[in-house]
Amino acid sequence: MPINFSSIPSSLLTTLDDSAVLALTKDGEKELREPGTTLAPNHLEVLVLIYGHATVARVLKRAHGTPPDVLRTSLKELINKGFVTILADPASHALDPGDFFTLGAAPTDTPESNAQADADAVANTAFLRQNGYCVNIARRSTVKRERSDGHKLTVLVIDDDPDICSLLRLYLKLEGFDTRTAGNRDEIVAEFRRPPLPDLVLLDVTLTDVNGFDILTKMRLHPVLKGLPVIMLTAEATREGVLRGILGGADGYITKPFQIHPLVRAVKAVLGLKDDPTGQDWDYSF
Repeated sequence: MPINFSSIPSSLLTTLDDSAVLALTKDGEKELREPGTTLAPNHLEVLVLIYGHATVARVLKRAHGTPPDVLRTSLKELINKGFVTILADPASHALDPGDFFTLGAAPTDTPESNAQADADAVANTAFLRQNGYCVNIARRSTVKRERSDGHKLTVLVIDDDPDICSLLRLYLKLEGFDTRTAGNRDEIVAEFRRPPLPDLVLLDVTLTDVNGFDILTKMRLHPVLKGLPVIMLTAEATREGVLRGILGGADGYITKPFQIHPLVRAVKAVLGLKDDPTGQDWDYSF
């Protein structure tokens, strides 16, 4: 069962033993599955690294480029905030109700068990890589925005699938947005040169002649486009893909297939618009 944090000695949280098995709490999973997170990129990185479960050692090993002391600090903060739990008895399989994956045997300190734990962790990573993630991350804007009469906010959809573009154009129009689309390098450049600039970009990763991550990188280095909100909307549903997007400066990451209503909520959250809980709850998936 998950540990009661009020009973954990401060020394344990200070050292955070490498063999400790971590899992996301229901609140932690909510940050990855429901739009409107207020967590910083470094905290989201740790949640993605743990996603479904992992030892502290495995989290440190999975990270690329982030110093271990920084990861440990973020991890302790997430534990204290209740987004991550330490499993007291992993063998019981008593994960938080929202956990996505079953948990293997509890780690012990013998060489054989450590080798088995490493093998299980590798297998878990391979499983996630094959089956992908289902995430809907959207960072809530700190700036609140009101819709002005006669002025519609514009969303630029960068996707080379005409059916996806048509569907998004339709449903975003129902929500009061103007929608422009681009599916290749030339169209993307033309849309960014076309006034006015869009208020938000929905960006696919796999395009015909350009990579969405490269577009994101160039936008974040561009003096005019660097502050433009970007939500990755993609079938690139791997741990590496999610981390690359979030750490690369994306304001959100939504994996395909997606549902319309959560997507619209994500757009509104990133733009700082108030979400109408009485609005139509579209249940279509694409």
